[in-house]
Amino acid sequence: MPGARVRRVKAAGRSLTVVLVDEAQNGAVMTVRHRDAAVVAALGADIEAIMDDAGPAEHPRPVSREVVPVWPVRVLTGLRDRVLHGSPWWRRALWYVVLGLPPAVWLPVEPRGLGLLAWLSLPLSIGMLRIWVGMAELDTRWVIWRRGVTVRARFETDLLSESPNSYRVHFRTLDGHEVTANAHLRGRGDEIRYDPQDPTRVLVPTRVAWLGIALAAFMVSGIWGVACGVPTILWLNRLSALPF
Repeated sequence: MPGARVRRVKAAGRSLTVVLVDEAQNGAVMTVRHRDAAVVAALGADIEAIMDDAGPAEHPRPVSREVVPVWPVRVLTGLRDRVLHGSPWWRRALWYVVLGLPPAVWLPVEPRGLGLLAWLSLPLSIGMLRIWVGMAELDTRWVIWRRGVTVRARFETDLLSESPNSYRVHFRTLDGHEVTANAHLRGRGDEIRYDPQDPTRVLVPTRVAWLGIALAAFMVSGIWGVACGVPTILWLNRLSALPF
């Protein structure tokens, strides 16, 4: 905002009033509010300091106004946009809130807080169990580490996969068969380890320390997934016993 457009500045407590003019010399009033009166006074002093910065030869830009809605409206608008145009998980979460919360709160299941606890813990349980299922391939890793055969392979990016770290590996088994398999990692030296009983099961050699961390995460995710699902099981059990 050029300083020549400012005609008057007045700070009063937490409110700052700035009088502007446009090319037709029409007045416009801009009001700024802040919770700290000292910040308002400092802003008014800064604006007064630049009021005479713009010379008469300059071509000032037209005054523009921007209306910013209050924060609850902004939050609700952003949530609406995410639900309508964002990830499908936002829509699933909305349906879970709309259809799941009222029965959990209103149905007369004792103790009264069990339904709300079950409603809160069920998404966490499902998420943990999904992680647990995804890590179930540790069984494959243990088998291949125990009886696998290490060979050199040719890696190429899997163009049909959405993941940038997905590869197609081509290698020859010890008995001379050409095999093509999928891999989600590219190891050092382009080596892989395959299962002699099923050569399509391959493993890119990694550090054993990572395998121990993965095993611990597998156990923790499974245990917590089951534990977080216990309130839902108890709530459904007591709900089925109600005399409807």
